[in-house]
Amino acid sequence: MVGIAFLGVMLMALPSFAAGSSGNQARQEIVVEYSTEAVMAAAPQAFQQWDRGELLQGNGATPNQVKGISRTKFFKFVDDITVSVTPDNQDPSRTVVAVESVGRMGEYDFGGNQRNIDEYLATLQSLLASSDPVS
Repeated sequence: MVGIAFLGVMLMALPSFAAGSSGNQARQEIVVEYSTEAVMAAAPQAFQQWDRGELLQGNGATPNQVKGISRTKFFKFVDDITVSVTPDNQDPSRTVVAVESVGRMGEYDFGGNQRNIDEYLATLQSLLASSDPVS
């Protein structure tokens, strides 16, 4: 009987899990000097070249949006990543890239979602720089 009570106390002490809570997500927008078409061509490739990234199937459902996931190295926790690509209203040769990373588990990400965004954007910008800008 004491063992059951102790187990109940232990379970109550575990952290709660709330997917997508405000402390477990990050979002960032940047403007790049490439056309929307060039960025949309490179966005899926960035998931494939990024060592922790994985492109999700069925990306054609929403225009100018690419979805993927990132897995942490040790525990293999999964974060959902959405990349939205829109033309810059002032200059059509520039593109606004918005990246959002949302953890599936936990209330806090300890900087993991921003790290996902930073790594994804670095990979994307490397791909864009290695190709000629398309206007």
